[in-house]
Amino acid sequence: MALLGTYNHTLDDKGRLTIPSKMREQFKDDKVFISLGFDGCVDVRNEAEWLKWTEKVASTGQATAEGRALTRKIMSMSDETTFDNAGRIKISSILQNKANITKDVVIIGNNDHLELWDLKVWEVYIEQAPGIEEAAKNFEEKI
Repeated sequence: MALLGTYNHTLDDKGRLTIPSKMREQFKDDKVFISLGFDGCVDVRNEAEWLKWTEKVASTGQATAEGRALTRKIMSMSDETTFDNAGRIKISSILQNKANITKDVVIIGNNDHLELWDLKVWEVYIEQAPGIEEAAKNFEEKI
């Protein structure tokens, strides 16, 4: 089942974020993997998707400087955690800083993973991202 939707939540003083119950259903194995994402966000994956993701990252290869850099950045800024009894996960201060996450957080479903964005960063990203028509045109050209 795909992760869908957009939710606004608040990071507490201890760096914990409540994940909506509808989204938590995708984390039945209880393990949660949090990593630095692209474009200024933090990615959240269940164990099965994390294993697929790390295989893709590893396939970038260690033979090139770019491949090594990507692997290092993603893996060194990743964490394994679980949900607490209130449905919260802890976001490390390193990831909070790298993604400029302060207090107001946007949680979006992005098919196989969640993305956590600082509200202000998300608003700028959405404003500057290509429109859906342009993205669809580029998509059609590739298939």
